[in-house]
Amino acid sequence: MKGAIFDMDGVVVDNHKYHFKAWMAFSEKYKFELNSTIYRDKFNGKTNKDLFTMLFGDLNVEVIHKFSIEKEEIYQKLYAEDMKAHTGLIDFLELLKRHRFKIALGTSAPTSNVDFTLDRLKLRHYFDVIVDGSQVERGKPDPQVYELCAMKLGLQPKECFVFEDSLAGLESGERAGCKIIGVATSHEAYELKPMTDFIIHDFTDAKSLLRIR
Repeated sequence: MKGAIFDMDGVVVDNHKYHFKAWMAFSEKYKFELNSTIYRDKFNGKTNKDLFTMLFGDLNVEVIHKFSIEKEEIYQKLYAEDMKAHTGLIDFLELLKRHRFKIALGTSAPTSNVDFTLDRLKLRHYFDVIVDGSQVERGKPDPQVYELCAMKLGLQPKECFVFEDSLAGLESGERAGCKIIGVATSHEAYELKPMTDFIIHDFTDAKSLLRIR
């Protein structure tokens, strides 16, 4: 393998409980049904555009942008003081660099959250390519985000690992033709197993991942 592509939420950072709290606050204001099961099964891995369309029907660009800013401001306020890279991530990124892997971030998150995460944690320099929700027309589970990451890395999808925690993201990576590493944060390992080549809970087992070909 020559490339490693990381989802962000639930992979680079184990942050889903903060997104869930933010969405719950948003749901209370705008009066739509939401609980942990709905969030886990229908929200994880999706772009804000897809989520707001699912919740409210067809919306114009300005309304989607307004809702996105409002929700992400809640999330960033909740997560700012607790933010940290997922366990073992930085050491693993360093190891990938030493082994001359090309590295990409492929996320459905808006640019504001990517900047918030990568810059506060000083992770941006590890990624040769960054693709976020603003750069794709079709969100996960469509394979576009991972196809675009591989193309920008100058690689074929089959030459890349994808690290994903959401079911929509696993399907996206699989449909793109990448090798799939499940990260058991937002779902249990048994839920990820049917769609993955390998499962981790964090990145402390980095050396064993490099033996997967």
